[in-house]
Order: sequence, then structure tokens, then C-alpha cells
Amino acid sequence: MRKIQVAIIWCTGVVTLLCAPVASPAWRPVLMPESWYAEPQAGMLLVATRELQDPLFSHSVILLLSHSVAGSEGLIVNQPLQWQLSDLLTGIDAAADDHPVFFGGPLGVHQVFMLMRGGGSVAGARQVSDDIWFSDSRRVLDDVLADPVPAGDLRFYLGYASWTGGQLAMEITRGSWLLVKGDTGVVFNHAGGGLWERLINELEPDGILVSLDPP
Repeated sequence: MRKIQVAIIWCTGVVTLLCAPVASPAWRPVLMPESWYAEPQAGMLLVATRELQDPLFSHSVILLLSHSVAGSEGLIVNQPLQWQLSDLLTGIDAAADDHPVFFGGPLGVHQVFMLMRGGGSVAGARQVSDDIWFSDSRRVLDDVLADPVPAGDLRFYLGYASWTGGQLAMEITRGSWLLVKGDTGVVFNHAGGGLWERLINELEPDGILVSLDPP
């Protein structure tokens, strides 16, 4: 049966029901059960809530690279910058190997970080999740660019985000972040403008919504 989404609109004292089938995209965000208690893990996504007003992280989607009692690290994946890789690094062939660069976070902004889809065969790369690999090594970067790699399988970030031990759990508890099951396609296919809006509207829709199973 199809799900029907019902928006209830109050207009001059009259309640109107607007019914439309809910779209079924290939991937929809899955909020971790009781996410304020769930343990974050590498490969999961952090989606900023509407209440998060920090100008560095408002409307951001973060891929967690690591999480332990010592702290957490991640990359903001939905904030493209105006620069290309060749603007930031020497020895990059702008015609053959150029890639857009994203703002990864407020720390280490003097350094470029790389995510690869299916990078298991790249020596020196670190696995983040089933199909996402990470590196901050120029040698690894040069090795990857030396072989033909689909542009859609690489992402580059300036800077990263970090939390001290217990800090991320506290921020999740107070409602700054939603913890979401990770997805490779979100990072490599859908990152950029509109990603946060899509996710937050799925996770915390505006208005008064009712889901019905029609006969």
C-alpha cells in the first residue's frame, strides 16, 4: 500500500486536508533508534537540527570519520567552496585532475582531506565505512590521481571538525544533532546545496503531518 502524507492547514477557521503520495527516493535518512542514547560510529551522519545556531555548523551534514572515548572527528560534506583542487595544491593538472573542494570544518584549514568511494585497493587509505575511505596524505592523493578515477568517486575537503571526549554525546543529548545511518550516495552523489534541507525535512518535517494507509 502507498503511504499518503496529509498536511493539515488551518485557514479562517476551516481545516483543509491536502493529500499526496509520499515520494519513495532510493535512499531516505534513517534516524538511529533513541538517537540521544545511540553510540555514534564512524560512517554515520550527523545532521544539524533546526535549533543549532552555531554559524560554523548550522545547516551542516557531517560524516563521522572516527569516534572513541577520546573524542570524535568528521567532515562537513554539504558546503562546497568556490575553489578547485588546483587552486589549493601545486602539481595538480587543472584540465585532467581538478575537483571541487568542500569546507570540511573549522580545524586544520591549512590542509586538504580526501574521501574515496571504493578505495580499498589504495595503499595508505583508511576505511571509514563499507565503501568510504579517507586519507590526508599527499602521497596517497598523487597515487589516486595517477590512475583514471571517476570524478564522482573522489571528494576533497578543506579543514575538518573535531570533538573532545564526551562532547559530541552532550551535543546530541541537548538536541544539536540528529544521528543518522550513513550512506555512500549521500556523500558522493547528493552532497552540496539542498542536502541539509532534504534530510531535515525528512527527519523533522514542518507542519502537522499524518501518515495514513488508504484502503
